[in-house]
Amino acid sequence: MTMLTRPAGFGTWPAAFGGDGRHIDRDRLATFVGLSGQILCVADDAHVIAWHNGAFERALGAPTGALVGRTLLALTHPDDVALWEGLWSDAAGAGERTGLRVRVRAARGSWRCLEWTLRLDRDRRRCYGAARDVTDQLAAEASRRDSEARLRAILEHSPSAIFVEDLEGRYQLVNSEWSRLTGVGPDEAVGRNAAEMWPDTAQAITVDDRHVLAEQGALVTDERRRTADGVRDYMFVRFLLRDPEGTPTGIAGIATDITERKHVERALAERERVLDTVLDTSPDIISLMDRHGRIRQASRAQRAMLGYPEGAPDVDMFALVHPDDFPAVAQSFVDMVDGKADHAHVQYRVRHAEGHWMHFDSRGRALLDEHGRFDGAALVSRDVTAKLESDAKLQSAREAAENASSAKSEFLSRMSHELRTPLNAVLGFAQLLQMDGLPLAQADAVEHILRAGRHLLDLIDEVLDIARIESGHLDLAMAPVDVEETVADAVMLVRPLAERAEVSVHFTVGPEGGPAVLADRQRLVQVLLNLLSNAVKYNRPGGRVDVSWENAPDRSVRIVVADTGRGIRPEDLDRVFVPFDRIGAEQRGVEGTGVGLAVSKHLVEQMGGELGVESVPEVGSTFDVRLCPAETPADAGAAMSEGPVSSPSPVPDGVFRVLLVESELTSLDLVERVLSRRPRVEVLAAMHAGLGVDLARQHRPDLVLLDLDLPDMAAATVIERLKADPVTARIPLATVSADASPTEVRELLRRGVVGHLAKPLDVRGLLSLVDAVAAARD
Repeated sequence: MTMLTRPAGFGTWPAAFGGDGRHIDRDRLATFVGLSGQILCVADDAHVIAWHNGAFERALGAPTGALVGRTLLALTHPDDVALWEGLWSDAAGAGERTGLRVRVRAARGSWRCLEWTLRLDRDRRRCYGAARDVTDQLAAEASRRDSEARLRAILEHSPSAIFVEDLEGRYQLVNSEWSRLTGVGPDEAVGRNAAEMWPDTAQAITVDDRHVLAEQGALVTDERRRTADGVRDYMFVRFLLRDPEGTPTGIAGIATDITERKHVERALAERERVLDTVLDTSPDIISLMDRHGRIRQASRAQRAMLGYPEGAPDVDMFALVHPDDFPAVAQSFVDMVDGKADHAHVQYRVRHAEGHWMHFDSRGRALLDEHGRFDGAALVSRDVTAKLESDAKLQSAREAAENASSAKSEFLSRMSHELRTPLNAVLGFAQLLQMDGLPLAQADAVEHILRAGRHLLDLIDEVLDIARIESGHLDLAMAPVDVEETVADAVMLVRPLAERAEVSVHFTVGPEGGPAVLADRQRLVQVLLNLLSNAVKYNRPGGRVDVSWENAPDRSVRIVVADTGRGIRPEDLDRVFVPFDRIGAEQRGVEGTGVGLAVSKHLVEQMGGELGVESVPEVGSTFDVRLCPAETPADAGAAMSEGPVSSPSPVPDGVFRVLLVESELTSLDLVERVLSRRPRVEVLAAMHAGLGVDLARQHRPDLVLLDLDLPDMAAATVIERLKADPVTARIPLATVSADASPTEVRELLRRGVVGHLAKPLDVRGLLSLVDAVAAARD
C-alpha cells in the first residue's frame, strides 16, 4: 500500500482519524484512502503527480509507485492535453472545477475516461483532484444510443406497420408506415385505440385473444383494413411486453401486407376449383403420376370409360394394358421418369371391365421439381377406339375412291379413244370426198357431214375436258405466256367466223408488246377462242367485238372481250357458266353446246385466275379473264405445234415408204386413201406393235406413223426399241392419238418424235407432215 506522508501545507489531520485534532493517525488514514474506490491525486502546477491513492493505480493497471513523479500530461490522450494545460491559466483563479472528463492511458495501452473534480491552491501551487472511472458507463450509454438508433431505423424503414399498445389497447408507439396507412401522425396516434384509427375495418382484441396472448405470449390473425392504399389484407402478429419481473406491460404488434398473397391464394383456390371441375367433367382420363411412375390420382372418367361403377375401388389403368402393348407403354414412361424425355405419347389397348379391348391414346408431360428433377407427370388418356375404326373405314373408302378415280381416268382415256376413232373415219373420208370435186349437191352434203362431225368433236372435247377437270386429271403446262401475242393469235383464228357473221373484231397490237402471265398457252387460246366465238355468234350483223388487256389494281393482268350483242338479263347471269344451259340460245338458231363457258371458267381457275361477266340487255356483254403476272415475258417460240405444217410440195421421184402401225382398220384405210393422193408414196401397215418393229427393221421406211393406243405393247416401248436399234434409230417417227395430253405430246417431242397428229385426223395436216418429212429426206 502506498505510504502517505503529509504534504507541506496540508495542515493538521482531522480528529476523526484518531488524532487530537492537530495530529493524524497516519496508519488509519492510509487504510481509509487505500480502500476508497474514488481516485485521489495531488499534483503541482507543472502537473507532476506528488501523491495519489491506490484507486488511481488500480484504474490504470499501473504498478505500485509507478505514477508518482509522472506528469498528468504524459498520461493524457493527445486530444485532451489542452484541458490540463489551461488549468492554471484559468482567470477564475482558485476554486473548484467539476465534470472534467479526460482520457488517460492505461498500462496495457487502452484509454480510460476519468471524470475529475479539481480544486486549485494557487498559494501553495497545489492541485487536489478526485476522479471516478466513467469508461464503462460511457460505453453503456453509447451502446444504448446505438441500440435506440438501430431500433428507430428498423421502425422507420420497416415495410410493415409496427405499433405498441398498452393493456387497454391504446397506442403508445407507431412507426411511419403505420402512420402512412392510417393517415394519423406518430404523435397524434399516441393514446388512441384501433377503433379510432380504423373506424370501419378494425377488429377488437377479444377475451379469447387475450387468453391466447397470456398463455402463448403471441397471437397471429389475418385482418382486413381500409388504408390510404385502399382495402388491404394484413397478417397481424401481436406479442406481450413484460417488465423484468415478468408482469405484462403492453402489447407490441407487426402488421404485414398480405394482399398479394391472399390474391394468389384466392386465384389458386379458384384454379383448384376449376381443375376439380375439369377432372369431374372431362371426357378424357386425366391422371397424376408420382416420381416412381405410379398412378396416384385419376379423374372420374376412368371408371366410366373402363366400365367400372361409381364406388368401385380405384383401378390402375396400366395394369390393364394388353400384354403385347405393355413393353412400348412402359418404355415411353420409363424414359420420362429417367429424364430421357420430357413427354410421352403412346397408343395401346386396355381391357374393359366387360372383357373387350379398347384403344387408348395417352399423352404425358413431365413435372419437375425446383432442381429440375422428375417429380411426377400429368397424363391425358383418350378412348380412340371409334376413331381408329372410323379411320379404317375412311382409309377403305379412300382406297375405293382412288380406285374409282383411276377407273374414271381409264374410262375417260378409253372413251376419248372410242369416240374419236369413228369420228376419225367420218371426218377423214368426208375430207377426202370434199377434195374430189363433187357436184354441188353432194359437196353441200359433205359439208353438212363435216360441220356436224366437227360439232360433235367439239362437244366430245368439252365434255371430256369437264370430266378431266372434275377428276383432277387435267394436265396444264404452266409457263410465262405473252398476252398480246396470244390474244392476237386467237383474234386471227376467229376472224373468218366474224367475217361470215358481218361482225368486226378490234384488237390493237402495241409496239412494245404486252405483259406476260402464268398460264398454259394452248388452254388460254382455247378460252379466248371460246369467248371470241361467243361474242361473234351472239352479236348482231354489223356488230363489234373489242379485245383489250390492262394491268388491274390487284396486280393481275385483265383480258377483256366486249361485244355489242343482245346481252344477258341480270337474272340469267348465274346460269352463264352452267354446263349445257344455253339460256334459250338454241331457240334463236345459234350453234353451240352450252359447255364452252363452263370449260373456260374451269380452265381459268385451274390456271390460278378468274373469269367474270357483266352484261346489259340489248347493249352487250363483257367477259374478263384475270391471270397472275409472270416474272418474265413469254417466249414467242414456246408454243407447241401438233405437227409440222407446210404447203404441199412435189413428190420426189423415188418411192417414199410410210410404215403405219395402227390397230383400227378404218384408220388404216383412211390413211392409205389419204396418202394415195401423193404419187409414189407406199404404205406399209401393221396392226400390232411387234410386227411394226419387225417391218421397220426389215424395210427401213422413210416415216413411221405410230398410233399410241396399241393392244400388245406400250407406244413408249415401241419408240424405245426403234431408237435403240441402229438400223431404225434414224427413221423419222410421228405419233397419232385420240387422247394424248399436251404433257404427253411434249414428252414425245422431247424424245425425238418429229410430229404428232390428233384424231380425228386432219387430212391436210397428214399430207403436210408427209410432205415435210419427204422434203427433209431429199
